[in-house]
Amino acid sequence: MPAYIGELATNVGTGYGQYRSVRTEALDVVQPTVVGTVYLTDDWSSGELFITLNRMLEAESFKYDIENNQFLINTTNSPSPTPDQLRVINSTAVDAFKLADPILGDRVFVNATHAGLTINGQPATGFVEVLVNDEGISLFRKVDTELIRASYNVAFNAGDKNDRIVRREDYYLKKGNQKELLEITGKKKQNLSYFSEQQPAMTAFLKKNDIDFNSAPDLVKLVSYYNSLSK
Repeated sequence: MPAYIGELATNVGTGYGQYRSVRTEALDVVQPTVVGTVYLTDDWSSGELFITLNRMLEAESFKYDIENNQFLINTTNSPSPTPDQLRVINSTAVDAFKLADPILGDRVFVNATHAGLTINGQPATGFVEVLVNDEGISLFRKVDTELIRASYNVAFNAGDKNDRIVRREDYYLKKGNQKELLEITGKKKQNLSYFSEQQPAMTAFLKKNDIDFNSAPDLVKLVSYYNSLSK
């Protein structure tokens, strides 16, 4: 039997032979790196935060943290601010916000909870982006984050070594003054049922335009066409 000297050298009997116990700091452990971001936008944006009690904050540089449902205000407009240069605003104080997108233009988001919106009968959380605002049917986009754990297998040298944060986009319809959000899925029949009042025309429109239910521009076109039929 091998003899080990020191605190870390205790014999441990197992069915696999003799091992010596060690502390975790003695192990060469590589922690997975997290790739991705919890923020709605990669870069700092300018815009306006519509605060409760009818107040408005003009922000030259801010980010919305999707995961923690809060806003980071960059007080120095620096591309890499230090923690003491940031201010945090909880989403409970914000009814809506608008950010200036260099490609898409102004984007408007409303606090789903404050607006009383529901999904499957349950209160919706976070913010939803207004893509179409109409008395007939409105279209919203909701962005959430998802953490995908590292899948690396040492034995096979295969898989992803990093944890990944990915942004997931879901689209919803809202009819008139109703508060329930109806999720748009990949199922054509279910999506058509939301337009039951104009279903023949909508069926023809879908066939002619080859609408992609995962494409924001296509969905804007679809909902706008429906609303034009109802006017």
